[in-house]
Amino acid sequence: MCSPNVAQTVRERIAREGVPQVSRRNFLRMGGLTAGGVAVASMLGPNKLNRMAIARAQEATEVIDLSHVFSVNVPTYLLGEGPTRETFVTVEQDGFYIQKWNFGEHAGTHVDIPAHFVADGTTVDNYDAVNLVSPAVVIDISAKAAEVADATLDVADIEAWESANGEIPAGAVVFLYSGWDAKWNEPEAFRNADADGVQHYPGFSPEAASFLVEQRDIHGIGVDTLSLDIGASTTFDVHVTVLGAGKFGIEGVANLAAIKERQATVIVGVPRWEEGSGGPARILALA
Repeated sequence: MCSPNVAQTVRERIAREGVPQVSRRNFLRMGGLTAGGVAVASMLGPNKLNRMAIARAQEATEVIDLSHVFSVNVPTYLLGEGPTRETFVTVEQDGFYIQKWNFGEHAGTHVDIPAHFVADGTTVDNYDAVNLVSPAVVIDISAKAAEVADATLDVADIEAWESANGEIPAGAVVFLYSGWDAKWNEPEAFRNADADGVQHYPGFSPEAASFLVEQRDIHGIGVDTLSLDIGASTTFDVHVTVLGAGKFGIEGVANLAAIKERQATVIVGVPRWEEGSGGPARILALA
């Protein structure tokens, strides 16, 4: 999700309020990452946490692709900003095949890095790769989303998930599952714009975003819609809170239903291009 109006709104808000400050938890909450209920202190640090996520992934029996196919028809936040492509060379004429693409960084299944919303924020080429291997948490709000397009994932939904599964583990990516990915191949339905051009689809509530970055030790959040915020948002509070805290967001995620009842480790394969604010990504879950 990106537009000039979005960028201006965010610049004005950060200039007025500053970048949100987040304190790190004193102890890592390992949740499903540790065997036998072993408690691990925060002194282990992020590199150790990454090794534990990898160790957990070694027990996986399936690789699940959480990415949609990138094409010229992908839904986009603004009409007319979709990708274009041309065949550059062909096997028949040149002995090998290459396409030339033209697209914005925030197209298709993609990652938002802090620089997307924060002046002088971390760009993708400098973003710590340790954060891109994480345990996945999927919170299902599809019942709410079926009734109200502007449904939000709220603090109460997080608390309900934790009551059933235990506290969100340190270093997790918390995904919102609304079932909206079923509309992906119908761009107008996916954007769900009303007569005034206002889009309507689910997202995180600002309160839930604040809870996750202040009360839990997450790496990022993800959605199966076009934006971390609800489609009708004009203030983009969730983006400001999450990216302002140095976390990342993933938008346009696919196939979350396949992992919502399973333990999984997510690998976020975002390109490391120079001064990038994010980029289209291959998101893989090992479950």
